[in-house]
Amino acid sequence: MYQAMYIVHVLSALALIFYILLPFLAGGATNPSTAKALHRANRIGQYVLVLAFLSGGYMVSKAEYSVLWMVLAVVFILVMFAMTGMAGKPLKQLIAGDSSGTALRKLRIFTLIAGVSYVLLLAMMLGPK
Repeated sequence: MYQAMYIVHVLSALALIFYILLPFLAGGATNPSTAKALHRANRIGQYVLVLAFLSGGYMVSKAEYSVLWMVLAVVFILVMFAMTGMAGKPLKQLIAGDSSGTALRKLRIFTLIAGVSYVLLLAMMLGPK
């Protein structure tokens, strides 16, 4: 079972690389069709994030990690959950044709924070000890 969860975790980590690219892709979200595609990809990414969280939780329960490592991992993944969820509203506003620039600015900030959080998670996962 551990091996299966490991495979799910690695595949979900590969899919979540999208969040490293999203701050750069957000610049093209002024086009409603691009914003719609990013919104769909963000929604799929949120489900993949749940898979990564659950598979990672199972693997942590079967191994020995420090409490600090586990707390940091949970905090970073919660930050990702929050930022990707909050990015949905600006994306919906851009789909509706909001041209004020506020929605795009918020989208860039939320996706940048999510991307940085993901990079920190990757650094933790590659060097957990």
